[in-house]
Amino acid sequence: MIASAPTSATIDVAHEARVRRWWYAAEPEVTLERSEVFAGTGDRSLQSVGPGNPIRVAVLAAPDSTLEGAARRGFLAAGGGVALWLRSSDGSTFAERAGILRQARPDLVVVLAGDPRHADSIVAMCEAFRAGCAEQSPAPRAVVTGDARTTFRLQGALAAFGVEVLPDPRRPDGQAALIGRVREFRRGTDSTLVLRDEALEALARALARVAGAPALVADVAGGTTSLVHATPEGILITAHASGIGVGRGADSVVARGGLDGVRRWIPRAIDAPGLLERVFNRARWPDAIAVDPLALALEIALAHEALTQTFAEAEAAGLPVAVLRAAPVIAVTGRAADLPRPAQSLLVAIDAVQPTALCSVLRDRADALVAIGGIVAGGAPAGASEGAIGAQHEPLALVAPFERAAVLRIVSDGLRSDETVESGAFRALPLRGTVELVAKGTALRGRGVVGPLGLVIDARGRPLLLPARDAERIPTVAAWFASVGAVGPNAEER
Repeated sequence: MIASAPTSATIDVAHEARVRRWWYAAEPEVTLERSEVFAGTGDRSLQSVGPGNPIRVAVLAAPDSTLEGAARRGFLAAGGGVALWLRSSDGSTFAERAGILRQARPDLVVVLAGDPRHADSIVAMCEAFRAGCAEQSPAPRAVVTGDARTTFRLQGALAAFGVEVLPDPRRPDGQAALIGRVREFRRGTDSTLVLRDEALEALARALARVAGAPALVADVAGGTTSLVHATPEGILITAHASGIGVGRGADSVVARGGLDGVRRWIPRAIDAPGLLERVFNRARWPDAIAVDPLALALEIALAHEALTQTFAEAEAAGLPVAVLRAAPVIAVTGRAADLPRPAQSLLVAIDAVQPTALCSVLRDRADALVAIGGIVAGGAPAGASEGAIGAQHEPLALVAPFERAAVLRIVSDGLRSDETVESGAFRALPLRGTVELVAKGTALRGRGVVGPLGLVIDARGRPLLLPARDAERIPTVAAWFASVGAVGPNAEER
């Protein structure tokens, strides 16, 4: 979690204890035999994909916005949970900093040392770190990046923490080194484990190659949420938000966005105390299966909000979120892909990603595609994954977003028809096969294969705005659910 630097030693200890309680809960691994995916290879070895060891990162930063932005992008790409971010310019005293670091109990401390102008203030922060964490067991590790003259002055203050020096994260080699080092900490002693974010990145690259177009993987797991964008050439944009999800990370979703952030996606009335209790129970029993309509609605709402928060983190770190939203292929994976109805996974993708271009949406059942990505990330030939992905993915729909009212010309099975799209419209047309679309007076045009849920017309605008008052919001959200078939007979049963 990336947080602003506190200006005093006051910390919500109850919240920290509650987060730490679930932070170390186990996340299940995905295991698959290579031969189950790549038929005829004769390779019976197993490949495990898992979240790795959750780590708490504390950052001691010089007041350098470019350095801080590069580091934020590195932590998001590495999936490291940043629990504390202290700046040398925040006005905190030595004792306050030492106390904050002592309570944070970081596993890894990253020092963004900046240039020689910041040397004295950074040395003072490292001395506060030594005072606050000298008795911590196991002792945290320290990683320093910045000007060589400044990092040399920090050797004495950080000697007890096994200090390592990395290149400047503003350079490509420094960014790669930071990501690799954080992932090594997460992997721990299991050198054969493929981290879930590595599997998602391999999957995104494979999907982009298969489609011949950029692909976005939107993954919501129990305690992590990821956005991975890949081009057919293999260029990645990644954001792996640690600690938020629909299971053990449910309480962190509420801690970041508030109860109203989750409640706004629920198409029924629920009071704040009742919702808070359900969220707490969700984090306490992260693998519990939703057996009643409200529990399922909460799981869908948590998936919405977790992805929304990950987009916000990506934007704050300076990532081009407009590129992510314009991907022609969107794949929903993780718990958001295992919702009872395909339309529920589709709704999460449309409302949370808010695509801005014509796109095909698909989903992954039981982490089959993630396991394939793990096998590729573990060293299997990348080209061999294409057939396996084609066999395992579940197409959902073709989505056509509109910024304003328009007339949409549709060519399907050789027949041409015009569809009037009103501002605010959100509905599914029961089309099949390959269609060609041209929206008069807009930039929307293209060709795609319509999934079993049809062609979804979305003219609600971007960004998607929900009414503030429950009397207006609840029927609006309920209508959106009904428009794509996310509710109905047995829709809320697993």
